Amino acid sequence: MKFIYQFIFIVLILPQISQAQSTLEGTVRDKKTGEAIIGAAVYIPDTRTGVITDLDGHYSITNLPERKLMVQVKLIGYGVVTEMIDLSVIHKKDFTLSETVLEKSEVVVTGSAFTTDHARSSLSIEPLEKKQLQTVGATNITDAIAQIPGVSGITTGGGISKPVIRGLGYNRIVTVNEGLRQEGQQWGDEHGLEIDQFSADRIEVLKGPASLLYGSDALGGVINILEPVPAAQGTINAEINSQYSTNNKMFVNSLMAEGNQKGFVWRVRGTLKDAAAYKTPVETVYNSAFNEKNGNVMLGINRKWGFQHIHLSSYHAQLGLIEGERDSASGQFLNSIGEIVPNGDAYTRRMDLPFQKVDHLKISSVGSYFIGKGNLRTVIGWQQNDRREFAESENIPGLFFRLNTLSADLKYYFNEMKGIELVAGISALHQENENKGDEFLIPAYAMQEGGGFLSAKKNFNRWTVNAGLRIDYREVKGEQLDTLFNAFKSSVNALSASAGTTYEVNEQLHLKFNVGRGFRAPNISELAANGIHEGTFRYEIGNTGLSPETSLQWDLGMGYESGKVGAELSFFYNAIDNFIYYRNSGGETKEVDGTAYPVYRYVQGNSVLYGAELMLDYHITDPLHFENKISYVRGENNDQHTALPFVPPLHWNSELSYSIIKRSDKIIRELQAKVILDIYATQDRIDTFETETKGATIIGASINADIKIAKTICSLFVLGNNLADVTYYNHLSRLKDSGIAAMGRNITMGITIPLSIKK
Repeated sequence: MKFIYQFIFIVLILPQISQAQSTLEGTVRDKKTGEAIIGAAVYIPDTRTGVITDLDGHYSITNLPERKLMVQVKLIGYGVVTEMIDLSVIHKKDFTLSETVLEKSEVVVTGSAFTTDHARSSLSIEPLEKKQLQTVGATNITDAIAQIPGVSGITTGGGISKPVIRGLGYNRIVTVNEGLRQEGQQWGDEHGLEIDQFSADRIEVLKGPASLLYGSDALGGVINILEPVPAAQGTINAEINSQYSTNNKMFVNSLMAEGNQKGFVWRVRGTLKDAAAYKTPVETVYNSAFNEKNGNVMLGINRKWGFQHIHLSSYHAQLGLIEGERDSASGQFLNSIGEIVPNGDAYTRRMDLPFQKVDHLKISSVGSYFIGKGNLRTVIGWQQNDRREFAESENIPGLFFRLNTLSADLKYYFNEMKGIELVAGISALHQENENKGDEFLIPAYAMQEGGGFLSAKKNFNRWTVNAGLRIDYREVKGEQLDTLFNAFKSSVNALSASAGTTYEVNEQLHLKFNVGRGFRAPNISELAANGIHEGTFRYEIGNTGLSPETSLQWDLGMGYESGKVGAELSFFYNAIDNFIYYRNSGGETKEVDGTAYPVYRYVQGNSVLYGAELMLDYHITDPLHFENKISYVRGENNDQHTALPFVPPLHWNSELSYSIIKRSDKIIRELQAKVILDIYATQDRIDTFETETKGATIIGASINADIKIAKTICSLFVLGNNLADVTYYNHLSRLKDSGIAAMGRNITMGITIPLSIKK
């Protein structure tokens, strides 16, 4: 409690700390022609402030601290410029941008310990911008980021998808949303991310162990979801997003408004999503309908001492759970009372039993304070996740988990000393889970964890070197429940570390190397499960004697960019000791209500994952663009001499796009046509409970346009997925074993309308 009081005192007095104020202004011009560039974004990540250049290419940012800060300047069609500027000395800075046909790497804002240029980050981090997220036609945020090489999703129907990075998922992936670590029963097969995909402005995916920054559960990587930059001073803006998909009749409407009055910033967003059952090329998948209602609010203040933002969000979803039971004679789906459902009647928005209701409430405080020559960043948050599964009654849930999480994260960035950047941080989390239903799979429990880290980075002329160390402690206490669950206590101490380097050979070529040691404590299901896991047809039994997983991953990367060619190549090797998995031994079964279920017990062994990712970007001519992404991962259980489960097959994505109109002064500002080819190899390296998945080639196409209507530039797109209506199976789909294929032909149409209400 003493620490809490001290922290509150610091937060209250920080706005009163006197600090010199600085202004940065200048112009942005075309390097070749010298003409002023209108609409370029000048952004300072560490202060969360930015402006757009005016008709004269001029910009001005006020209320800045007198210190060194990274400044980023970007505009579509030009290469991104990043520069570290000492605002105690420089108050006027002009920038020049060069036209490019390649999509230059963006600044890594918060995916690593330090704000740095992508080429100087030894970690494998891939960004995904807002327009890419909103025009991919995905039904959820996990499917939206699966376009990044090395990222895929474990799916359960149309609305549920869990992220997988380089073959690792579940509690081995940490999701950070608006600075706060998302907590929502990540151990469950059919538990997706409770996040509105339209609230994200940018996503950075860190591939590989990130325990140095996030402690346990970041063994496989981090999905960092970033909020939009606050509105510019003196403006009020709005945005309307609307989409419709033909396959499952899904409509999405999202409305956002934001403003900034003398540094007081605010943003509100509401999103509605509703989908019917989806169709495969051969049938409609009964009970795959879902809907979402999301709302979030941000209130904050931006000043020369930093910023303080308060976030409130509410996520509510109802999702049909597909059991896949069929009539033995006709092969048609059966409803909850065993009646045959004609294919036409399955195409509905109505949900039958079983279905799931998920509510996620979140309140968080995100702050950044410039103290002296240092910078303190804080994130404090509370989350409540209610997950109810209705199997027997539409009103009374069987399984009902209520998860409450309180967490805090503090980082202090020291003033640069002799070219060395140093950051230290501490984090703490307290979590309680209740069983409020009349069915049980895991016990009620309480969990506490805490950790601290120190990381350093130094830039030389062409070299960058970074290293860090972290210690963590986690304790889980499970409660007694009759004879079903025994009380237990599990505690873990762990050490994590990371070190890496980058080398810029020249302006075109850069090299990366990183080695990281991560850990993951066993989750509650692995420790103490004792029950039937719905939808998996297995009886799971936990093991309180499990040890934490530890990993050592080596990453080697190369980036090349010259003229009309850009490429990135990454290799990784991840050795995991005490890897936790479940296994049915000797055909063990357990009878429940007259049905014999195979018993799967959690055990441990040593495993390894390795693979590579390649991105090749080639502009055949200025308007004709050919982009390729290839990812491959192989997983081995060294103790059992078998493949690891849920490892995606080799995936090759090719896009051939043609810019019909670009940067025109006419009504149609940009018009682009694209052909998309996805090739999935056969996955025959499978665990004992999995089945082989045959390869497939999927064809898609899209048209994107930016159209000027009055004083607003609207973005429209039409995207066709699986245009040939091919019957294929996603290897990571939990419905594959029930003979349920992936979604058939689907056309998605969308429009984004930005509105400037006040300038």
